[in-house]
Amino acid sequence: MTSQRAQAAFQQGQEWEGQENPAEAINAYREAIAIETDWLAPYQRLGVLLLELGHYEQALAACQQAKPLMPPGDGSIDDLIHVIEQIQTNQLDPAAFRYYTMARDLPDEQIDDKMTLCQNALGLNLSFAAPYAEIGKILLDKEQLNQARAVLERGLAYNPSPFVRAQLLFHLANTLLFSHQFSEALAAFRQIVELAANPRVTKAAAKQIEEAAAAGFA
Repeated sequence: MTSQRAQAAFQQGQEWEGQENPAEAINAYREAIAIETDWLAPYQRLGVLLLELGHYEQALAACQQAKPLMPPGDGSIDDLIHVIEQIQTNQLDPAAFRYYTMARDLPDEQIDDKMTLCQNALGLNLSFAAPYAEIGKILLDKEQLNQARAVLERGLAYNPSPFVRAQLLFHLANTLLFSHQFSEALAAFRQIVELAANPRVTKAAAKQIEEAAAAGFA
């Protein structure tokens, strides 16, 4: 069980982040890690924050320390490592990643702002797969199914990490479902479960497969 001291330090780090004081946030996360070396959460936040600040080697080190602590079937840290390595090898513009994270963190109601930020990300890196998942979901929510499918399939063509691939496949599966293409949707849901890289969408996909089986479609 995580100690109260470690939790207090972690919460302080989150508060410092909210106050846009990254230096103090980093110190707080490192304090939490020093108290509780096998607690995943501060490593994750530290890695993301260092990445956003452009401290790529330190971010990579934090992610590598977090990796053995990840639960089975969660590829989020591997995805973050993939992003860092792409930036380090000049395959990904860090500003594109920043635009994407800003879009991802906005409330769902701010559709236009999300779309603009994702388009800005793709304007810098057309092969950056993650923004396609956000755009595809927006188009799906607007019931622009043909456009959603085209965007999501394009994102999948850019060989994303398993974590992002699962997101793209999930939105694509739902797009196919709403388009009454049930067999293709079911195949996409099964791919997600086989990937087992994104716990939230893996669970949702498994539920869809169960419901299809109960309805006699699987």
